[in-house]
Amino acid sequence: MIQAKLNTNWELGFHTEKDSLPLEWNPASFPGAVQLDMLHTLEEPDWTRSDGFRQFRWMEDVWWTYKTSFNRPSLSGSERLFFSSKGIDYAFIISLNGRVLLQQEGMFRHVDLDLTTRLEEKNDLRIQIAPVPKSHHEGDDRSQANRAFKPAVSYGWDWHPRLVPLGVWDETSLEIRRDFIHEVRTRYSLDDSLESADLTITGRASSGVQSLSVRAEFKGMTVHLKEFEQEAGEFRESIKLEDIKLWWPAGLGEPDLYELVVSAFDAEHHLIDEQRSTIGFRKIRLVRNTGTEQEDPGFPKSRLLPPITLEINNRKIFAQGSNWVNPEVFPGMISDDRYRELLELATGIGFNILRVWGGGIVNKDFFHEWCDRNGMMVWQEFPLACNDYPDDDSYLFVLKSESRAIIERVGQHPSTVLWSGGNELFNSWSGMDDQSLPLRWLNSICLELTPEIPFIPTSPLEGIGHGHYLFYDPLSNEDICQIMARSNHTALTEYGVPSPSDAEIIRRIIPQEEIFPPSPDSMAWIVHHAFKSWQDDTWLCPEVIEKYCGKSRNLEEMVERGQKLQAAGYRFIFEGARQKWPYCSMAINWCFNEPWPAAANNSIVQYPALPKPACDSIREACRPVMASASFPKYQWQAGEILKFDLFILNHSCTDTPAGKMTITVNGVEIRTWEFEEVKGNTVLKGPQVEFLVPTQDRDQVIADMVIALKVQGHPEWDSIYELPIEA
Repeated sequence: MIQAKLNTNWELGFHTEKDSLPLEWNPASFPGAVQLDMLHTLEEPDWTRSDGFRQFRWMEDVWWTYKTSFNRPSLSGSERLFFSSKGIDYAFIISLNGRVLLQQEGMFRHVDLDLTTRLEEKNDLRIQIAPVPKSHHEGDDRSQANRAFKPAVSYGWDWHPRLVPLGVWDETSLEIRRDFIHEVRTRYSLDDSLESADLTITGRASSGVQSLSVRAEFKGMTVHLKEFEQEAGEFRESIKLEDIKLWWPAGLGEPDLYELVVSAFDAEHHLIDEQRSTIGFRKIRLVRNTGTEQEDPGFPKSRLLPPITLEINNRKIFAQGSNWVNPEVFPGMISDDRYRELLELATGIGFNILRVWGGGIVNKDFFHEWCDRNGMMVWQEFPLACNDYPDDDSYLFVLKSESRAIIERVGQHPSTVLWSGGNELFNSWSGMDDQSLPLRWLNSICLELTPEIPFIPTSPLEGIGHGHYLFYDPLSNEDICQIMARSNHTALTEYGVPSPSDAEIIRRIIPQEEIFPPSPDSMAWIVHHAFKSWQDDTWLCPEVIEKYCGKSRNLEEMVERGQKLQAAGYRFIFEGARQKWPYCSMAINWCFNEPWPAAANNSIVQYPALPKPACDSIREACRPVMASASFPKYQWQAGEILKFDLFILNHSCTDTPAGKMTITVNGVEIRTWEFEEVKGNTVLKGPQVEFLVPTQDRDQVIADMVIALKVQGHPEWDSIYELPIEA
């Protein structure tokens, strides 16, 4: 129980050798990063402009020391002084008055040090940060991170600059506390009816505790109370809760939560400590996709496609969402307000899941608490990505310690529905497999601590789709409609379409003389990921924009056209995946947000929290019930025969009545479809529509063909598509 926090002024300095001292000290901020505290040393303070981020490069290879001084506080008999930090990045040493208290490698374990018995009248507290971990020093790429349990994205990615943070990145303070209850953990099991739960509470009590009480509160009402005598030491108590309310993902029910309160009392029954935690009761399974059981490989038997359908509270669901990446280059800058703004956007689109991508950080507590309250499912990956992580003991020691801390913190949240070892670890550029010890250990620790949450070693697995990431693939001469038509994935967990950012963002980060037309030789455009990020012209793809929309006359026109293509492409992806349900069970695009102002990206929300037009088109594609169509390609010639299939997509919990759909092209009715009742959580495929693509009046001008699907009595189910016709 926190009684007070000491006001402290921290300073920061760098030194080239571990045992030397800084020549000068600068004011430091918590949370933050050493780079942010050294902004005054930069020639160009706006490090996001052009290639300004490169000014930080030297800061990776020196030592850093934080220091603060404070007087011994006045403490009562039961009060103690703690140094508490939720995150220090990455390898560090903490000392008090010249005496080492802790050496640690890893940024996700909380630090909680009792300083009381080591205090002097005047105290000097220091945190020494080691240089950025690198397995080799040739080049600057993500492979340098393959011996560290540190997010690889900071070492450079196709949408993230090479900028590796160091320092104190989460809440950190000196706290006067009265700690009598420690390490409170909960575990529960549901009965077959999902109406009652056996709840087990474990923890440890300190000397001075005479009794404990446990109560569960639901929406302000106490639903259970248990009191018991307790001496110092470990405790374990069980409670049976009847008629419980379940936690449901958004769109399927209420994300009901219980607050568990464990209170400690002294001999006079005075409250001396209290620990609060949140519980959401839900049953999670990862089950085999419908249709994959027919893919029998014959004898000798091999395994079928891995299961990737989420089943929540005995209901199979279609998971629709996005890949979540760091909202900031410097995690210390991520605020509760930024989390809230981005998460509200995701919910407003209609998403029910976020894949926390394995190249980035494990998010701060507010992220998970918000997802609990709002029914947003979280697929949590461990911070391993696109590298071959080793089997050696030193690396495994850090992995075990860090992952255990992550599981104990994140696994308690009902929104956490899936663990994954990391991103693209089985791919050719990574080289890991089922027998890699890091993944075997992660699986075993997840099973030990959270057996109710499924685990997969990586994404993708066989059957799961990563990519494509372009609207048009010049290698296969296919657009996104053609790619989706032949897709046979059990889940799309990374699928993207790029677009330029808003013109005002581009004007801020690209020098005026280089803005238009964008050049693939411009360093400013390159480092902001418009060119040479993945393939030569990604992610701006100006030739694709011109192919479908004509030559742009200025930056604003190019941006508008590129964002229009992205919006159309993402709609085809989400609807195309839903049309294949229940064989395909997920549509999770790459990606939702971005950590800095990119010139072009696959993101649907540009930095810091500005939605692109694609958010609106995806919102249309994620409606629980809707009329839908699949098209064999995007662009058409006048006089061609266009054939497309009709669907009613019903991913709601209720059945929808029979009805009538009218199909028009440019306002002219060409077909009706009288469809039957559509059961909840099913897809009804309708007839194929065939018509002659109309001729345009204007020569050599690209125009749109408007196809409308209108459902009688249900305008909220209507869908309108615009496909370009080139005369």
